[in-house]
Amino acid sequence: MADAITRAFWDRETESPSHTSWLEHPAIRLYTLRQIDPIDAEWPVDWFNIWLKGRRFARGLSIGCGSGPFERDLIGHDLCDCIDAFDASLQSIRIAQGAAGDRIHYFVADFNRCAFRPRSYDAVFFHQSLHHVERLEELLTGVRSWLRPDGLVYLDEYIGPSRNAWSDELIAPHRAVFDRLPAEMKRTAELPLPIQEDDPSEAVRSDEIMQVLEQEFEIAAFRGYGGNLLSVIFPNLDRNALSDEIVDALIEEDRAMSAAGPYYAVIVARLRP
Repeated sequence: MADAITRAFWDRETESPSHTSWLEHPAIRLYTLRQIDPIDAEWPVDWFNIWLKGRRFARGLSIGCGSGPFERDLIGHDLCDCIDAFDASLQSIRIAQGAAGDRIHYFVADFNRCAFRPRSYDAVFFHQSLHHVERLEELLTGVRSWLRPDGLVYLDEYIGPSRNAWSDELIAPHRAVFDRLPAEMKRTAELPLPIQEDDPSEAVRSDEIMQVLEQEFEIAAFRGYGGNLLSVIFPNLDRNALSDEIVDALIEEDRAMSAAGPYYAVIVARLRP
C-alpha cells in the first residue's frame, strides 16, 4: 500500500508541485554551492566534473530520476556516453522520456525492487532519491554488484533525521528561530514537524544512509552543504516577504546548526577492495 501511495503522491507532485524547496532562493542556493565548491561550481555536477579531472563514464545508472533534469545535466556535461534512469512515478517518466535524447533510457521501476546485470555500469547516481529507499542494504548491495571494479557512486542526498526521529524536542531549536521572525514572513503560525504525510517514503531511513553506505563502499569525497535549519523552516516562510537581511541571518544560523553534521551532502564513493 505504501508504494502505491508514494507513486500517487509523486505523480500528483509532478503535475502540480506543492512543495517549496529551501534551495529555490538564489542566495540560499549560492550558500550551498559555495560549501560544495568555494570558487568555481555553479551546480553540484560542476563540482563533480572538476573532481573527476577529466574522467568520463561509458554507462551510468540513475536511481530515482524523477522527470529527468539531472540525467540531462550529466549528458550536457558529457560525463556519460549513455545513461539508464528509472523512477517509480509513471507521470515523471513520461515527462522524462519526452525530453530525452538518444543517450538516455528512462523507464519505470521500483527503488526497493530492482535488479541489473553484474558489472554493467561505470557509475551509479542518486539525486535526492536514496532517502526514499526503505531497503537500503538490499539496494546498496545490488549497486555494489552492478558497478564495474573501478566504478563510482555519486549521491546528492538528504542524510538528516529520518521521519520517525522528529519530535518536539528535536525541532525545538528550529522553532526558536522561527518564532523570532515577524508574523508577516510566515505561512504558518507554528513550525510543524518536517514530515511529509502524503509520502510515506520521504526520509524513511535517511539517518542510516551513511552507515549503510560505508558498509559497502569507501567514501572518496564528502561535501556537506547544510540545510539543518533552512530545509526545515523555509517551506513555511513567505519567500516574497523575506528581506535580504533576514535571509542572510538565516543562512548564518543554518551554518552554525550544520557544523555538527549537515543534513545534505554531495558524496562520491568507490568500491571497497
